Amino acid sequence: MNKTVVSAKTLDEAITKGCAELGVDMTEVDFNILDEGGMFKKMQVEITVKGSEPAPVKPAIVPADQSPVADADAQPTKPTQTAQPDVEEFEIVGQAKPAKAAREPRPVTEFDPNCPKFAKTLAFAQEFFRLMGDNLTVTTAHDDQEFTILVDGEDVSRLIGKNGKTMAAINTIVAAIGVNTHCGEPRRVVVDIAHYREKRRESLIALAKRKAEYVKTSGKSVKLEPMPARERVIVHLALQDVEGIITQSEGVEPQRFLVIKPGAR
Repeated sequence: MNKTVVSAKTLDEAITKGCAELGVDMTEVDFNILDEGGMFKKMQVEITVKGSEPAPVKPAIVPADQSPVADADAQPTKPTQTAQPDVEEFEIVGQAKPAKAAREPRPVTEFDPNCPKFAKTLAFAQEFFRLMGDNLTVTTAHDDQEFTILVDGEDVSRLIGKNGKTMAAINTIVAAIGVNTHCGEPRRVVVDIAHYREKRRESLIALAKRKAEYVKTSGKSVKLEPMPARERVIVHLALQDVEGIITQSEGVEPQRFLVIKPGAR
């Protein structure tokens, strides 16, 4: 098995769970978010072993001179039933329940800026930030994965908060409007204030590399402060090719944190 679809509350938990099912290390897989989930629904993530491709199925060939010959004296046989595919079952209070089929990934379509989901989300964000203060500008950007609402202006640090916690709370509110206003667009809705996300990403990568060097020279483990799954993944990926150290998530949300440890991958 080189691919699996898992359900989890966070991306980090999903990757860890998928790697356990596939029996591989985190550095050996790619992931694709099929469903962001929500307040009452877990996210769906497809985990695939890097470089794996399904083997082609060769059709069986029966030589013409080996085709079966009917026996006149043979008793007529009953028609065989088509074999049914095996369905994994779980025992729940004495009753067998078939496992749910994995969801098909939603295709990424050409971006439609007039999609009701994004039009209503943007209108809500503009009114939201108008009430938050003067001199705030709201613009948008998008790529194959995200619809980003960019906010800038004077004194925006109060909207970011320590380690982006206030911005994350605002993002949850704004994204919920997009998630609950359905249309055919699978992109995530992301709020970015004063380009904080890219600055935070660069800061996390620099921090991860400094701590990794300390772990390699001292032989001691280092525990980082609690951070959301999105940021833990940034650290995981930044250190995945560093020899002599491993990264591991510990704790329970929202206080889940990363530990950088000496060890071989």
